[in-house]
Amino acid sequence: GIHSCWTLEDGRNIVKRARPGANVVLMGAGFIGCIILEALASRNINLTVIEMDDRMVPRMMDQVAGNLIKDWCRKKGVNVYTSTRVEAIQKDGSSGEGLKVQLSNDESIEADLVISATGVAANIKFLEGSGIETDFGIMVNDRLQSNNPDIYAAGDVCQGKDFSTGEYNVQAIQPTAADHGRIAAMNMVGRDTKKNKKRKLKK
Repeated sequence: GIHSCWTLEDGRNIVKRARPGANVVLMGAGFIGCIILEALASRNINLTVIEMDDRMVPRMMDQVAGNLIKDWCRKKGVNVYTSTRVEAIQKDGSSGEGLKVQLSNDESIEADLVISATGVAANIKFLEGSGIETDFGIMVNDRLQSNNPDIYAAGDVCQGKDFSTGEYNVQAIQPTAADHGRIAAMNMVGRDTKKNKKRKLKK
């Protein structure tokens, strides 16, 4: 079947089906996807990972680091497809309960289990017509201000400049969200604070 991995019960269902020798397809190679990947790789299964971006962990790693992770996975016997999308998942009539996963590169993969770890999308629909600038999230500057200087955004909903690439991305991971909350709060109370600014180490 097809399973997400949000709850403990989801995890238990995946463990039941990820038996040795099973063909497993993992959709998504982000931060959470790679945690799932590491656990699955130790279970002696035939694992294939599909990532639509051009590298693994794209919101945290640049091209070089992402490809290092990809090479490590392949050495562990994990098949990795990047720049590839899952176009369709169908029942495989020839194998009873099996599935056939159709990829954007015209390949198809047989699977006993498909796990979705494709991440989340920011809920910004309520801002339509508000004048707040959005893309994949709420666009912010390095003080986490939106285009309205009295409105701030932090965490999974905001889209800001990635210091490592210069691109504007949503960085939907917990450590970033915690840092965003601190920076937004400091600016709201008048203490000018920028993200991506190096902190001085205490002696």
